[in-house]
Amino acid sequence: MENKMCQSCGMPITSNEQLGTNIDGSSNVDYCKYCYQKGEFIDKVTMEEYIEMCSQYGSQAGMTKEEMKEYCMKLFPLLKRWKCTCTEECASGYNPNCTCTNPECHCTEN
Repeated sequence: MENKMCQSCGMPITSNEQLGTNIDGSSNVDYCKYCYQKGEFIDKVTMEEYIEMCSQYGSQAGMTKEEMKEYCMKLFPLLKRWKCTCTEECASGYNPNCTCTNPECHCTEN
């Protein structure tokens, strides 16, 4: 397996055993098992809340909590789970055709 990064938490995924699972039980190559199981995100939180949660694990990455938080603040907006893929017109208001997976996106709210 090529080295990948979880598109939710940024953790390196180095083996198939670390992969999350889809609703049918198959492996999901985008997310790790700590973030995604049975086709759903385990933690249903905002990106800001997730950054706070992940900053607790700075020591495992050889960083202080503050360094980890800063790293996550830069990385997370680039990851699939958190990245808003809306066009400018979509991001400006209601668009039922929006395909963004970012929970912070409000394009499809009435």
